[in-house]
Amino acid sequence: MNLPQAYLNRMKGQLGADFDAYLAAMDEPEKRAARANGLRLTPEAMRALRPGFVPVGGEGFLLPEGFAPGKDILHAAGAYYVQEISAQMPASLFELTPRMAVLDLCAAPGGKSSQLAAKVPEGVLFANEIVPNRANVLLSNLERMGAKNAVVTAMDPEKLISLTGPVFDAVLVDAPCAGEGMFRKEPEAVTAWSEEHVAACAKRQRAILTWAQRAVKPGGQLVYSTCSFSPAENEENRAWFVSEFPDFELVEERRLYPHTSLGEGQYAAKFRRQGAAVDTAYLPVRSDKAPLAEAFLQEETEGLSGPLRLLPDGRALLLPPLPCALDGLRLLRAGLLVGEIVKKRFVPAHALAMAAGSPLHRRTSVSESDALRFLRGETLPTDLAGWCAVTYKDLPLGLGKGAAGVLKNHLPKGLRII
Repeated sequence: MNLPQAYLNRMKGQLGADFDAYLAAMDEPEKRAARANGLRLTPEAMRALRPGFVPVGGEGFLLPEGFAPGKDILHAAGAYYVQEISAQMPASLFELTPRMAVLDLCAAPGGKSSQLAAKVPEGVLFANEIVPNRANVLLSNLERMGAKNAVVTAMDPEKLISLTGPVFDAVLVDAPCAGEGMFRKEPEAVTAWSEEHVAACAKRQRAILTWAQRAVKPGGQLVYSTCSFSPAENEENRAWFVSEFPDFELVEERRLYPHTSLGEGQYAAKFRRQGAAVDTAYLPVRSDKAPLAEAFLQEETEGLSGPLRLLPDGRALLLPPLPCALDGLRLLRAGLLVGEIVKKRFVPAHALAMAAGSPLHRRTSVSESDALRFLRGETLPTDLAGWCAVTYKDLPLGLGKGAAGVLKNHLPKGLRII
């Protein structure tokens, strides 16, 4: 690769005898990978469904050469997330229990967020992305993966944390960085690189960490990660952090390079805040009066309950446990969008059909050919009457409504496979 000379000089000093192995790895093609979605299935089930996926430990798989996830039924069903192997490491460092409250502060496009959501199914994930269009991508990916306990925000981290306070058991800061670990995968990162850019990133990362530590409750965990190699963004920031905030201790630190791992470049440091950990204190949350939504949930779903929030536009949300009030937050979504009230009727949402646990009573299982037809937006024959989830291999694809032997397709147009 045509890498900047100043970068090569630094890496030669940094890697020493490993420098030639690093250069050789950079001339090899990237290893495309995916992570099995713990909200949908086990790694063993993923292996059975896609024997061509090569397991590499944990939830990770290498994808076959030439494989196109965008045209795969299982990808549309949220069975897996396309995520390179090294990027799966930072979220795996947390020690999480099902009822914890977690914050992913720089969350788009959602790979690490969906990984975390699966670890706290009875708790809550706050997933934040300051750039609005990237936040929309984050929301779409969490919906596809079946997360029903996510609060998605699009806010400046400082403003967000000033409103939440120190209520989180775990905070992930996957910080914006110079992207040196992505040079093999994203050549545009090479063009954008400069020593000045690295220094600017390191400064910005310290500002984000200053805000992030305020969100961690006593005994809580913070993981800081970058996809960069520079000590200024990694070890120097780690040393600065424990010096600036002595109530945090370093628990673990990892570095991954293309020549030492199956993935790209990744750095992560895990910290723990001093103090005795206590169970998350969730707020009592009132439920809005929403008879149409309540009746639908009671009659048409299995096991869905909790406080309902009815928005002015008629949308109904099933709220997750909340460690803090939502007042003042710039919300894209809080919890599961179950549907909306349209002309005095309740119309279920695509998100409801995709929610983990397949909550809709009526489900219709389709063949591979019919699954592809459904994903193209076509109607299907059916014996069912009423709303149902369309599934393939017990995985959800979206909503359908049966009437007179025809299953009308309610898959959003933007999600259809052409």
